[in-house]
Amino acid sequence: MNCIIVDDDPLFVDILELFIDKIEFLNLAKKCSRAMEAFNYLIENEVDLIFLDIRMPEMTGMEFLKLQETLPQIILISTDPDYALESYEYEVTDYLVKPVNSARFLKAVSKAKNIFDNQNVDLADKSKGIYVKVDSTLVKLNTDEIEWVQAYGDYVNVNISGHKQYTIHSTLKSVENKLPGSKFLRVHRSYIINVEKITVIEDDLISLDKKLIPIGKNYKSLLMKRLKLL
Repeated sequence: MNCIIVDDDPLFVDILELFIDKIEFLNLAKKCSRAMEAFNYLIENEVDLIFLDIRMPEMTGMEFLKLQETLPQIILISTDPDYALESYEYEVTDYLVKPVNSARFLKAVSKAKNIFDNQNVDLADKSKGIYVKVDSTLVKLNTDEIEWVQAYGDYVNVNISGHKQYTIHSTLKSVENKLPGSKFLRVHRSYIINVEKITVIEDDLISLDKKLIPIGKNYKSLLMKRLKLL
């Protein structure tokens, strides 16, 4: 899960970063000291979880929540427990009161992981197939044969074995939610790959057969955690 920290307390950010680094399913993509910095980052980047401080200059965490129409999971953090009741009006995942110990942190992120996994459960895990609409026809694709998926404007190209390609009107996030997470991984803002199809990784490029796919800097850590390195 790609996560970001939004907190203006550098000492607490360091502690939180140490906690995150110990959790295999978390990848810290960005540290923001201001809510507006996080707002701008979310415009261009996919994030699954935000650790959000409430008391910040310029814009508070609660004001940040009120500005957003759609948000990833939020774990609110504050020195003040009085905001807890109000925070759940925004369906936050959890509310942590500083100082935060490792056990309480683990409980919060485990809850976030459970929600994330349930959101990504799809019939594709059982049937090994997804349906794509081509013109007026629904075509079933075997997920084992999908090699990579690429965002292309308002469309997504689904590339399967045998160099076949289907172009559908969708978002990459929507396709990602329909693919089994056990096989597929987002490695770039514009690419999802079937990790079982990787042949070579060199520098910041992945080779799938003869296709070279870039690795985004915010996704590389998560990819390395997924690989079985000797």
